[in-house]
Amino acid sequence: MKRKFAALFIVFVLAFTAFPASVSAEVDPVTGFTVNSQAAYLVNNETGMVIYQKNAQTPMYPASLVKIMTAILAIENCSDLEGTVVTAPYWVFDELYGQNASNADIRPGEEVRMIDLLYALMLRSACEGAGIIAGHIGNGDQAAFVRMMNDKAKELGCTNTNFVNPHGLHNDNQYTTAEDMYKITKYAMSLPIFAQISTSNRYTMPATNKHSEERVISHTCAMMDPNRGGAWYYEYIRAIKTGSTNESGRNLVTCAEKDAYSYTLVTMGAPMYYEDGSPISDNLTYVDAKALYEWAFNNWAVRTVVKTSSVKGQVKVNMVEDKDVVNIFPSRDVERLMRKDIDLSSLQELKDYVEEIDAPVVAGQVLGTLEIKLADETIAKVDLVAGESLERSDWLFFLRRLKNFFTSTAFKLTVAGIILLAGLYIAYMVTYNKKRRKKRRKASGSKRF
Repeated sequence: MKRKFAALFIVFVLAFTAFPASVSAEVDPVTGFTVNSQAAYLVNNETGMVIYQKNAQTPMYPASLVKIMTAILAIENCSDLEGTVVTAPYWVFDELYGQNASNADIRPGEEVRMIDLLYALMLRSACEGAGIIAGHIGNGDQAAFVRMMNDKAKELGCTNTNFVNPHGLHNDNQYTTAEDMYKITKYAMSLPIFAQISTSNRYTMPATNKHSEERVISHTCAMMDPNRGGAWYYEYIRAIKTGSTNESGRNLVTCAEKDAYSYTLVTMGAPMYYEDGSPISDNLTYVDAKALYEWAFNNWAVRTVVKTSSVKGQVKVNMVEDKDVVNIFPSRDVERLMRKDIDLSSLQELKDYVEEIDAPVVAGQVLGTLEIKLADETIAKVDLVAGESLERSDWLFFLRRLKNFFTSTAFKLTVAGIILLAGLYIAYMVTYNKKRRKKRRKASGSKRF
């Protein structure tokens, strides 16, 4: 019952939020420009740091981004991608008939290698390729393959994702989020063959029993092709997957690398139509991708916020002849991906270290910690260590032990005991002497009589 309620709630949310009806003119307060896509998630690949997100946990229609998961399962469940040949079943084409599905001109009964199906799937967004893969991996049962898709999504930590088919044609119950799609993509890109296929600009499909000659296919994302991209071309980008339906708007998953920095970006729900229903000539998901990447490359950099050469305090050291303090330093340099316009002097340093310590001290000995905060966020925590070694003075150590002995509780109790015994002895002797004198006086008086 709870699952049904959750599913109905998400469908309700999608009905009111997922349809990208018009172009937004609102300037994003983080980037300083308009992000047209309804949802976005931008992650630095070196650090895993999310530097921008917009509605990243909002359920959205994925369209052909679904095919990333389809490709993952094909790669993981086929041990020989080049040697495995699959015959395209007729039922796949019956399912897609009349839906204006994207395709790579794979034909019923065509014998296609799994590797070629994957290239067709990822470059041409071939819906028939998705169906053929699902049928083969699911042993003719597409529903079984879809269950595998959802199981894999859960395994990858996706909490707001539900797959209904392997190709992404619209279904109200098929949804994901920008954050979940990033998780799926991150895993997919860890598979070398997926990374190779999905970021290829072109691929030559070999001749088959239904195609007498080889043919070249190209990626549906024109941004990485100077000949097809035009104003949308962006030399640093590598496309992974496009996806669009009237219900989803334009979706795009890409990565980009420049000057030793690399990012992965998911954008979803870029509008395709103006409010009056007329089509938007510009591809706004391309516009968003280029703008967000340029914003990241121009405004973010790895900056050194803590150096090992910086003195962060002094600790008093006991029992050293010629020094009484040791300087403490961070145990390591701390580098952090940050906005370039952040004034490093605005960072807070919270230091916690011992006030004094007895020698010997060893260079590198941990004496405390340093926490670096930006506003309310802790961005680094590092040990504070002694900057040099200091030997203990034997003479001062002896004096310390002597002092400790004379100030120890045992010594004080011993002295008190001695004083007590002495007092008792003196009292006893006084009493004893009095008695003796008294006896002598009595003895003297007896003799006179």
